[in-house]
Amino acid sequence: MLRPEILVFMIPIVAIVMGVASSMLKTHYEHKERMGGGGTPENGTHRAELEQMSRIADILDQRVKVLERILDDEIPNWRDKS
Repeated sequence: MLRPEILVFMIPIVAIVMGVASSMLKTHYEHKERMGGGGTPENGTHRAELEQMSRIADILDQRVKVLERILDDEIPNWRDKS
């Protein structure tokens, strides 16, 4: 059986440790959800939209590079004329 003197100190210590542990666990799951590990349908939709926008940005980047090459061939110093 625990003595009352020890129990007086153990109760606050256990309460503090449980509070810290629960806040750490909550922070962990919030971070996991923000990083895309939440698994909610909204995250999947958002991720699909971002992937589609990334593909479009890559296509546009390729088009700009082609246009710059054409300009470099037709007008060699076009970049200096600003």
